[in-house]
Amino acid sequence: MSEDLSRLRDAELVVLAQNGSATAFEAIYDRHAGGVARALSSFAGPDHDLLDDLVQDVFLRVVGGLSSYRPSHPFSNWLYTIALNVGRNHARRGLLVVPVNPTDIEDMAGSHQPSDPATAVTLARMVARLPAAMREVVSLRAGAEMSFGEIAETLGIPEGTARSRMHNAVRILRDRFGAGEKRRSTTSD
Repeated sequence: MSEDLSRLRDAELVVLAQNGSATAFEAIYDRHAGGVARALSSFAGPDHDLLDDLVQDVFLRVVGGLSSYRPSHPFSNWLYTIALNVGRNHARRGLLVVPVNPTDIEDMAGSHQPSDPATAVTLARMVARLPAAMREVVSLRAGAEMSFGEIAETLGIPEGTARSRMHNAVRILRDRFGAGEKRRSTTSD
């Protein structure tokens, strides 16, 4: 049966889950948990247990709010809005720890994840220092690998604003952290 569910679109799975199908909800979780975790990594940093807790919080909220989801809207936008809210709530509590690396700043703008875990940790720490609006765009672009159109729809902003925030975030990271982080990492080896 899970093979059959894997062929369904998100909206179809949600309708089944709304009607009580635990298997459909498991399929939704399996399909999206990785992307949600990548998006929340900017809020959890290198703490894998915290990241797991945040992801679980997102999906608990999804279960609780499933009846409010309307299949006429993209599920991923609804889901990532919940994920960002969980991340924002976590950050407001003053528990923000985040991962990211300077050599991968340009790749991050193109929605590519760093292959080196140490680089990801360095970059995330740098992203944590960005203003919240920029951090959200970076999280959705690099973490969830969303297009600028999807980011704009999720955040309720024009696509040009999403692109501008990403451009400014990359500029700030490059200017503020790029040279210093590179110097520090080469002298510590």
